[in-house]
Amino acid sequence: MYFDPRPKTKREDLFDRERELKEFITALDSRRPLTVITGIRRLGKTSLLLVGLNEANAPYILVDMRDVNPSSEFDLYKRIEAGLNRLIRERKDMKTKIKGMLSHISGIQILGSGIYLSRVDLLELFETLERLDVVIAFDEVQYAKGPIGRKLTGLIAHLYDYTDLSIVVTGSEVGLLYDFLGIEDPNAPLFGRYFEEITLSRFSEEQGREFLRIGFEQCNVNVADETIGEAVRALDGIVGWLVLFGMSALKNPERALEATLKKATLLAKREFEEFLKRHEFARKRYIAVMRAVALGNKRWSEIKEFLERREKKSISDSVVHRLLTNLVKSSFLEKVRGEYRIADPILEMVFKQGF
Repeated sequence: MYFDPRPKTKREDLFDRERELKEFITALDSRRPLTVITGIRRLGKTSLLLVGLNEANAPYILVDMRDVNPSSEFDLYKRIEAGLNRLIRERKDMKTKIKGMLSHISGIQILGSGIYLSRVDLLELFETLERLDVVIAFDEVQYAKGPIGRKLTGLIAHLYDYTDLSIVVTGSEVGLLYDFLGIEDPNAPLFGRYFEEITLSRFSEEQGREFLRIGFEQCNVNVADETIGEAVRALDGIVGWLVLFGMSALKNPERALEATLKKATLLAKREFEEFLKRHEFARKRYIAVMRAVALGNKRWSEIKEFLERREKKSISDSVVHRLLTNLVKSSFLEKVRGEYRIADPILEMVFKQGF
């Protein structure tokens, strides 16, 4: 079902991602050491990840890195533990073998229903899992910062160089993901390592219409073409918002877009608030930059002028550059042909209204 809000796990539920899915399965079948799936929020990266892993029939450990504590090894262990236990639940044919292989590793306790990790040597753990051809996937890995980020990048670099494991990482904040990978930092553990990158884009207007049309057919619901067109234009090909609209339209097609925008606005605003918590020292300026772009000031000089008029003082070029860089790295802004734009139409609407 296209309108299921949960990540997809079957090919038939994944709309029009055949090229990306083929690239991902090829990377898995070829045992590429590192595959990177990128794209702004709500484009279906986790769905592509899960469908590809299932299509390749690859045993995998999925580690969800969202909101990981950057200073807590215990938090990292618990997330890897959850991924291991999910593997044991879903691949019962491997349960006994996995438990037997891991039972000798210090820091792992074998339980009736799964396993428990305490202080474990992650290198030893993953080198052991290599014998089972397990794929290791880190979802939204850019949240691994600080001590945990350094530990994880060092671990991935070692596994890249000395094992045949396939590692997959995804990230919605693309610039921060590139920082994690160290693609411009010669001192970073992963610098210079080749990786296969698969990038998800928005749906075109035609794709968005087709997605909604087929989704409504699956649910045996008729929705007017005019209503579908209005939603597609408002939601700009963001799959997650289209799914939210589809779910709302199943209840009340006439009020579906209104309901979608109301809920989506709250979600988008909350996400930006989380960003601001990490940059509290410049909160007002980040809000001002986003509002400047939302109001049509798309060039660097226009944004700088907007900030200076607002603060009634000169602002250095380096400060403006830092603000814009951080917003682009976090995928709230995109830079296209020298102009900035807000990546998500819902967030753009939020800032047009004043945040």
